[in-house]
Amino acid sequence: MDKTLLAAGLALAAVPCSAAAQGAPAPASCYVEVAKLMAEPPTGIGDLGAAIRALDVKLRPQVEAINALKAQIARLEQRDVQAAPSTSVEAAFEDDDSAPAQALPATDTRTAEQVRAVRAELDAKQAQLKLDYDAQRVAIIGPVQARVGQRVQAFATERGCAQVKMARGPDLEALRTAAAQDVTGEFVTWYLANPPA
Repeated sequence: MDKTLLAAGLALAAVPCSAAAQGAPAPASCYVEVAKLMAEPPTGIGDLGAAIRALDVKLRPQVEAINALKAQIARLEQRDVQAAPSTSVEAAFEDDDSAPAQALPATDTRTAEQVRAVRAELDAKQAQLKLDYDAQRVAIIGPVQARVGQRVQAFATERGCAQVKMARGPDLEALRTAAAQDVTGEFVTWYLANPPA
């Protein structure tokens, strides 16, 4: 599985802080870059990256089976192309009444049936992988996301952020334009110094 796909599942958008709820003046909006959090300490917290790697290991056999089916389809289609009759320009001018009409050879029909069968198996395996991915993401990455989310909220309260956004790459430019403060480095240092209980 791809880290970008998995990071996109991070559902920690904006975490309001209790300081703002208590009527204190609303301090700055802050953000933490998700991609940097996935790095190993000391530049990242490592927990998210470890969870993503565990998810990858868990689903790797299914991904490899899907890739094998795709390769099998490619081989069958290549074999079908190689078995196709020649359609050269010279052949078009030949007038051979004794040649049978251009019908698909039996091997082409069998190949087409094989491709259909393998495609059906591929579709079923891809659908199962999607279901398993969703379930395993919740089981493996979900608890880490919840723990990191709780730690982000505690950090934001201590830091005095009105809100903190868990930012992915596409979010960064808008956050910088809005003068949100990048607190990624501070959060990583704080997280590593204050491990979750």
